[in-house]
Amino acid sequence: MRSPGRITTLALLVSAAFVLSSMERLLPNPAPMVRLGLGNIMTLAAFVMVGIRGGIWVTAGRVALVSLVWGGLLSPTAVLSAAGGAAGLAVMVPLALQPGRFSLYGVSTAGAFAHVVAQLAVASFLYVRSPDLFNLLPFLGVAALATGVFNAFVAGILARRLEEVGGR
Repeated sequence: MRSPGRITTLALLVSAAFVLSSMERLLPNPAPMVRLGLGNIMTLAAFVMVGIRGGIWVTAGRVALVSLVWGGLLSPTAVLSAAGGAAGLAVMVPLALQPGRFSLYGVSTAGAFAHVVAQLAVASFLYVRSPDLFNLLPFLGVAALATGVFNAFVAGILARRLEEVGGR
């Protein structure tokens, strides 16, 4: 359904995802090659608030806007971001489509781990041309699990608060 309220909510979630991703670029990384993935908070909130399709739109919109504004559509950063976003969605969507079986934490951590694996695969094949990059997977995988838990925590609180405000 394309109600004006749903479209407005999606536009706000995409905008917030863009702002969070942009702000994250200005913050120091917690460790080399580790990002918090703050934009994914809005994807998770969209899953809760407007459904799976909304989450897909938020991710696609965020990746496109961040690539256009910060790196160019075909830059290595944009390619890695798109690959990570697509892999994250490819894992999160089937999990989110099974209500009651996976929590927001499970969906988020699985998506974050898939994101890292996809980025390592693309970087290995397109840019580094060596499988040695996968030696970073244990470190980056643990970081992905931690950021997935953090993002699910924040997204859960955000979705509840926004639904309370919207329900008034």
